[in-house]
Amino acid sequence: MTTLTTPQTHALRDQLLARKEQLLQELDAVQVAHRERMKSADSAPQDAYATQANQVAQNAVRDAEARRDHDELVAVRAALARIEDGSYGACQDCGADIGLPRLHAFPAALRCIGCQTKAEQAA
Repeated sequence: MTTLTTPQTHALRDQLLARKEQLLQELDAVQVAHRERMKSADSAPQDAYATQANQVAQNAVRDAEARRDHDELVAVRAALARIEDGSYGACQDCGADIGLPRLHAFPAALRCIGCQTKAEQAA
């Protein structure tokens, strides 16, 4: 059980829901752009090697951004599930409160600052 008040939890839930919607829109835009690239690649003549290399690099960046957005979406959905089951705001490692400032900065946080620091140092 955390010390978050109901209004604080509702505000954080609203923030998570807004971020979820934004991520879904961004991932949908990536899918649309990918389909358009596939269509144009089939009909376009082969470009110079430099242009192709540039397109490959741009695609790699887009793919990395999409993976990052997907991973964040998974974390946001998990945080929303924790709100529903009442475990939101408690550190998954030590059980202590994560802390409101940390949750405002990163509402999908799983760990308090101390345990997150330990986890990052161990990785």
